[in-house]
Amino acid sequence: MKKNILISAFLAGLVSLALAGSFGKQPKPAIQKGPYLSCDDDLRTTMTVSWETNTPVPGKLAYGPRGKMNYILRDDQAGTLHHLRIKDLKPDTRYYYQLLNLSAPVCSFKTAPREMRDFKFVIYGDTRTFPEQHKKVIAAITQYNPEFLIHTGDYIQDGRVWGMWQEFFDASRPFSSFIPLMTVIGNHERTCDNYVKLFALPGNERWYAFDYLNVHFIILNNEENYQKDSQQYRWFEAEIKRSRPLYKWLFVLQHRQTYSSGKRGSDQDILENLEPLFRKYRPDVVFCGHEHFYERQRRGGVNYIITGGGGAPLYDVNPGDSTFHAESSLHYCQVEVSDSAAKVRMVRVDGSSPDSLVLKAR
Repeated sequence: MKKNILISAFLAGLVSLALAGSFGKQPKPAIQKGPYLSCDDDLRTTMTVSWETNTPVPGKLAYGPRGKMNYILRDDQAGTLHHLRIKDLKPDTRYYYQLLNLSAPVCSFKTAPREMRDFKFVIYGDTRTFPEQHKKVIAAITQYNPEFLIHTGDYIQDGRVWGMWQEFFDASRPFSSFIPLMTVIGNHERTCDNYVKLFALPGNERWYAFDYLNVHFIILNNEENYQKDSQQYRWFEAEIKRSRPLYKWLFVLQHRQTYSSGKRGSDQDILENLEPLFRKYRPDVVFCGHEHFYERQRRGGVNYIITGGGGAPLYDVNPGDSTFHAESSLHYCQVEVSDSAAKVRMVRVDGSSPDSLVLKAR
């Protein structure tokens, strides 16, 4: 009995020493999320590089054109989440960058051009719940090699849970270090606190606008008050009124559907508050997600596209008379823009494209 007690005490001492050593030793700094790109200003001259580490460290990166990374940006305050904003860049130029003091590869991005040329981008959304399905969509998008992406919301199952965001950033790794991502808040982002921490975006970051050459994008937030006389409503009305005559193409993006042939049906709050502005100012397309399928309709002179096939559980859709095409499948939308036309193409993960829309310049 006494022998057993002595052995137990000896083993307990070894465990205590091991625990003391583990608590006293900090883990080696490593990248958990990213690096990933977004932009809170002008895509011609600005880019934000973001990343998260497993332990608090100062943020530091080297960057420069043509592989000569002679410029250094730093955030000397130790933390786990870093956003370093690179500014005063030259338009239509490829820049290389590397996170320093970490085992990080050399990455690159290209700034937007100043002079008009053809370009392409991707819109997709609803990537929650099934990361392996999301990865299939990402593989197809990466092959297309767009100049930027827009996500229409619902990145993960519960945006309030910080650890769940790892699922999204792991899946998007094939593009996130070299193609900027602009984002929309969905209902699964919940309070959107973590969303705002993670992404560097223009304005108040919850709703905003940005340009790319002859296209103006207006990003709405259906999870905050957008009823008439709300702050967001007033901002949106002023922004769409101002921008409609200035750009050849105007795209509005939101998470929830205006019109839908799915089980949720059309959103009555949006029909009451936002649809009259859509009808009045005629954006070329209103894109959304929320319904986990693809559907294209045209109502009141406005094109409405639901693109919710980014990996979330797919929903049934029963198209009505106003529907040009609808299907429940993994997909994304390619958008190709020239000076005279814009083409929106729905693309399945196998590369087939059953629906497209050609917009002529006004």
